[in-house]
Amino acid sequence: MEYFGLIAFVLIICYSSYPEKIKKLESKIKKLEKSLKGEKSMSKVLSDLINKKCILVTDEGLVLASKRELESTILDVDDEWIKFTFTDRKGILKTQILRVDSIERVDFIENNL
Repeated sequence: MEYFGLIAFVLIICYSSYPEKIKKLESKIKKLEKSLKGEKSMSKVLSDLINKKCILVTDEGLVLASKRELESTILDVDDEWIKFTFTDRKGILKTQILRVDSIERVDFIENNL
């Protein structure tokens, strides 16, 4: 009976580092998926729209402003995140940060001056 407890203890020690290894593998898989999806190229396109008005179409917009399409001004963009401002229902100007991969479509609003 003592040997069974000793063997179980050794197995627990050996397998305790697996969650850390799984997290590392998941992060590597995410990076590969992003490179295959072309998210870096999307962030390049979005970086051209900095300080311009556009409409961001995303399901997360429902949480932010109760509508899918947010008329916003893009402030900053990197490989994973986009920082933008929008006006909510009450007319308050808000600044939000959103993941680039959650954006479905971007419509550019041209200024007719």
